[in-house]
Amino acid sequence: MNALNYIPLFALFLITYWAMHLFGISHERLYYVAAHVQLPSGTVWKPTWGDLMILLGIVALYIELFKATRTSTMAIVDHTLSTFVLIGFFTSWLVFDWAGNSIFLTLTFMAFLDVIAGFTITISTARRDLAMK
Repeated sequence: MNALNYIPLFALFLITYWAMHLFGISHERLYYVAAHVQLPSGTVWKPTWGDLMILLGIVALYIELFKATRTSTMAIVDHTLSTFVLIGFFTSWLVFDWAGNSIFLTLTFMAFLDVIAGFTITISTARRDLAMK
């Protein structure tokens, strides 16, 4: 878990997409149904692999926002790396055909929120810590 403190989690999603492309796994597989879940209402929920990836992205965004409350030098490095990951997401979405889909765009937007919220939360936390001293 200690290594996750230093690595932007959205980098793992970007690496996963790159690896899928390099290994010849089509991004169309993200639209395949991953499971059939019987709900108490009688409805069968059929999440796709892409749905699961977006749900994991939301969990990663929560963890990244929690990490943004730190006011250490490592937090600045983490935000800088997150900015590079966002640039990688946005460039990939614009340039590569395998990244030109809604799932990738949603993850790109989450990476954008991570960068903006991370800097905002860190500045707010640092300002509060400065006011207390």
